[in-house]
Amino acid sequence: MGETMVVVPRIVFYGASGYSYCIAQMATYTQPLCEPVAYIDDFRGGCGQRLNDIPIISFDEWKNNFLDLACFVTVADPKSKHRLADKILAAGGSFARLYERPEFSFPEVSIDAGTIVFTPIYLGPYTMLGKHVHVMPMCSIGHDVKIADYVTLCPSCTVSGYVVIEEEVLVGAGSTIVNGKAGKPLIVGAGSKISAGAVVTKSIPPKASVAGNPARPLRELARARRVTCRKQNL
Repeated sequence: MGETMVVVPRIVFYGASGYSYCIAQMATYTQPLCEPVAYIDDFRGGCGQRLNDIPIISFDEWKNNFLDLACFVTVADPKSKHRLADKILAAGGSFARLYERPEFSFPEVSIDAGTIVFTPIYLGPYTMLGKHVHVMPMCSIGHDVKIADYVTLCPSCTVSGYVVIEEEVLVGAGSTIVNGKAGKPLIVGAGSKISAGAVVTKSIPPKASVAGNPARPLRELARARRVTCRKQNL
């Protein structure tokens, strides 16, 4: 019997930066998730430029020539990712679902449209990833974790069990979010930013920026440093 032909989805990436190229490279390496057809760039598009021999097009070129293809937003900043996704939807576009093929599915894990997960990685059972989530390599996500839309997890993050990460959160490289409890999850509030290497030991309010071990608001850290400096100078 002949081999089954695997159809790889053809996708237009929104973004043409180095980050976009990294996403494309990881998505097509070895067993490909997708085939990049073009990159949309609001500034360089339509000028004949190319990225890795793939054309960089304008938003209007995409609407006129590629509207039938699914898109993928290749921008790390959560707010920018949200804005560009809304722009595509308003123009009648759609988003890729990369994990409907059995060889790319994760057991007992839900992954929504526009989301990408790069190996090596661990995804625990009963975990839900919303729309337009980027999970970079070498992350570990425990059981019963809910990650909302437009979240970016940078490389080497650890998210323990019973954690809720709300919309538009950026989790810096090497960060650790410790576990919550059943019925009382640790919550990272919407729009928060967790600095690289931070250790989050308790819930974070919306729009907070935290750093350190244990993670604290940046203003609190700055005050603590000023106090320490004054004591050292006495």
